[in-house]
Parts: sequence; structure tokens; C-alpha cells
Amino acid sequence: MVENPNGVIYARLPGFPLAAEGVRLAEELGRLLAGAPVSAVYASPLERAQQTARALAAPHGLEVRSDERLIEWSFWQRWAGTSWADLPTREPEVAAYERDPAGAFPDDPLSAVGQRVLEWAREAAEGHDGMVLGVSHEAPLAAAYVVGRGGDFSTFRAVNVPLLGTVRLEPGPPELVDPVSALHC
Repeated sequence: MVENPNGVIYARLPGFPLAAEGVRLAEELGRLLAGAPVSAVYASPLERAQQTARALAAPHGLEVRSDERLIEWSFWQRWAGTSWADLPTREPEVAAYERDPAGAFPDDPLSAVGQRVLEWAREAAEGHDGMVLGVSHEAPLAAAYVVGRGGDFSTFRAVNVPLLGTVRLEPGPPELVDPVSALHC
């Protein structure tokens, strides 16, 4: 997704659409994927993911399917609406996250987040012919990448899923993919 111009932690808050630049970039990616054999598009139920997914689905005449397994990691929910700038100086949980992301939030551990995204990918791949696109958020995609590659979460914070970046989940193991370069292969 496009960087948050307001500097606010959105987490799972409803009512936060993409910024104008995010809409433009999602539509551009949708045009680039127009010739790909896309058979289904899924998304997190959050508005910004739904907007991105609609831009990817439109050239194929597809409806976006919501799937809760693609939703943002719940760790950040307790700070939803807080400024990112305020977070590091006042929250001891953030220091725990920086030391050990996998153990930072036992209520929704990163390993479970990665597993749920990989489960979605397996089911989606089995249920459709052609390419299936899923629009999620950075933490769930990075968690799926780490889990799917059999890694440990000490590398989690180094996994960079860039703006409108892609993680190919199936067939495994997961790979970070630049969608624009991949289309020109």
C-alpha cells in the first residue's frame, strides 16, 4: 500500500482508503496485469486492500472476494489511530517487537498469521485455474514469506514487501517478486 501521508497507524481501523497516489499506482498495476491469466482476486476486508483489489480485478471483469485470513496483523490494533512518531518513545511492547517479533503478540503470533495466509493461498490455488491475486498487508505477507521458506522470525523485520510489492506464495517456497519486472519476462 502507499505510505500513510498522515503518519497514523491504521491497523484494522475502518474508513481508511488509499491516498490518491495509491489509487493511481493500483490502477497502473491493474493495467500492467491486464494481459495476465487472472482468474480470481481476493482481498483483506479493509477498505485500502479492497480498493487495490478492485483496481487489479477490473481489467479482468472480476469481482473481489473478501477473505478474513488476509487481514492486517492484529498486533498494531492497540495503537490504531496513534501517530507512528509517538509510538517508539512510549510503548514498551514496541521494544519487545523489535527484539522478538515472533513473540511480541501471543494472541495473534506471526507464525499463525503466516500460516493463515499460506492456507488461503493453497485453497485459492486449488480452487481456480490461472493466476489468483490476493491483496493483504505488509506484516501478513512477510509472515507468510518467512513461514513458507521455513525461516525463523529473527529475519522478519528484514523482509521488505515494497509498495504494491508481491509475494508469490504458490507454488512454494514463497518469493518476493517485482510485478512489473515479472510481466516483462
